Amino acid sequence: MTTLLSLFLSLISWLILAPTQLGGSVTYVIVDGNSMEAKFHRGDLILLRKAATYKVGDAVTYQNAEMGRYVFHRIINLNLDRFVLQGDNNAWLDSYQPTQEEIVGKLWMHLPRVGKTVEWLRLPINMALAVGLLGGSLMSSMMIRPSKHEKGKNKPSSNFGGLLTILLYFLGFIVLTFLALGIFAFTRPLTRTVGKIPYQQEGKFFYSATGTTGVYDTDQVRSGEPIFPKLTCFLNLGFAYSMSANQLQDISGTHQLYARVLDEQSGWHRTIPMIAATGFVGNSYLTMATLDLCQVEALVNLMEQETGFHQNAYTLEIVSHVDIMANVAGQQVQDSFDPTLAFRFDEVHFYLANNDAQANPLQLSKQSLTGNSDLEANILPLLGWKPTVQMMRGIALIGLGLSLGGFLGIGWYIYTMAYQSQEALIRLSYGSLIMDVHERSLDISSPVIDVGTIDDLARMAERQNTMILHMTVNFLNYYLVQSSGTTYRYVTNPSKYGIVQVAASRHEITDYMTNSESNTNCAEPVREVLTDVAKYLKKTTIQVPSQPGK
Repeated sequence: MTTLLSLFLSLISWLILAPTQLGGSVTYVIVDGNSMEAKFHRGDLILLRKAATYKVGDAVTYQNAEMGRYVFHRIINLNLDRFVLQGDNNAWLDSYQPTQEEIVGKLWMHLPRVGKTVEWLRLPINMALAVGLLGGSLMSSMMIRPSKHEKGKNKPSSNFGGLLTILLYFLGFIVLTFLALGIFAFTRPLTRTVGKIPYQQEGKFFYSATGTTGVYDTDQVRSGEPIFPKLTCFLNLGFAYSMSANQLQDISGTHQLYARVLDEQSGWHRTIPMIAATGFVGNSYLTMATLDLCQVEALVNLMEQETGFHQNAYTLEIVSHVDIMANVAGQQVQDSFDPTLAFRFDEVHFYLANNDAQANPLQLSKQSLTGNSDLEANILPLLGWKPTVQMMRGIALIGLGLSLGGFLGIGWYIYTMAYQSQEALIRLSYGSLIMDVHERSLDISSPVIDVGTIDDLARMAERQNTMILHMTVNFLNYYLVQSSGTTYRYVTNPSKYGIVQVAASRHEITDYMTNSESNTNCAEPVREVLTDVAKYLKKTTIQVPSQPGK
């Protein structure tokens, strides 16, 4: 029972803790750094599991293609199909944004300082020392506890009981394996959501104004160039919008365009409407409007005259506000988008305000994710194989049924053998301890003690670390264990119907034989039986048990 329990616990531990390198579902990571303090420290062991989806707040490990190593950080934002991460102890964001495929797994278990032990074992000298100590312990246990049959000079006559025991243990292991698999499979849902569907909104600004040859390359001010109100007051603005996603349908919404003059330091601002809220249908639209830059300067001059507040430069923002409704992969989406084109201006000119040198201030985008209600069959990764939960449930039930059927078959076989004869049942149970001997090679001169059951005799043999000697004398089976000058004996009658009845003592047998010499009705075979019994029983008493149930 202890062995079966150990096998069961080992199987459960393997299913739960098997590493991904061996087909399991757990990835082991040792923290190397302080970017996740104060909760995670250098030398901690992190256990990760792959997840179908990841969300903001998850602590995950991902493969950083730029650094060529794995990074353990926390997700703080989503960027379409990529994740924005940051260390808990860092003031900056990770420059690399991994996709879901690049994420190894999210935090499942945290074992403080255990990683230091693993790192210690990685050193060859330490590993050799640990293996040597383990091997020495195993060898010592084997030397202290020799084999039960070490003292026997002859091999047992039959090892069928041992083979049956091994078969029962094997079937027990199979039953526990399929039982654990069934529990694991039936506690998992049959289906799972496909995952979130990304969609993207893009906006592109462009502008133009009347230029002056000699000041510009052409007589037209183009997007990206500064505008001088002394040369022209009117700025022509355009905005193009588009939305993209897989399975995008039923797109509609509203948009409006306005300008906003502000001072970021003081918080002062004024809004100038350009295009009122207008509806649109489809995944794109184009709008254009004209802004009077001289009016913008006049608003600033009026504010300065009335308040006495002066700044060297102000900000002009062109904002396109979009409200969108769409169907993305069967999911209804409602979202908004506020791309903004920013200018800085002073008394002389308006110019683009670009705070990010690597970004295009004229082109902006927004990535989002929508939930997906579509379902797919859930899978259970197992040693590189990815069967569905439904399949694993079926395999578990079939395997459990077959293995239990094997148990029932062996049970029926044992019952049948026990019904046929007690000798067969003894062979079945203790075949590995029994050794057949010839009655003429065994001299039982020591005191003999009869034991009540064969189980008692078997326990005696195990305790004395010896074999059970078996001999058959005229229809009787003798099972003997000799220890410290005493012979322990158990006797059975192999006949199903009880053929022989034996007298109680040697004197009675001798008297019967003497009287029978003058009895012509005494057959010679009976005389031989009585002679042998009298020879081997000596002064002991024998009781012939009847067949069980008879």
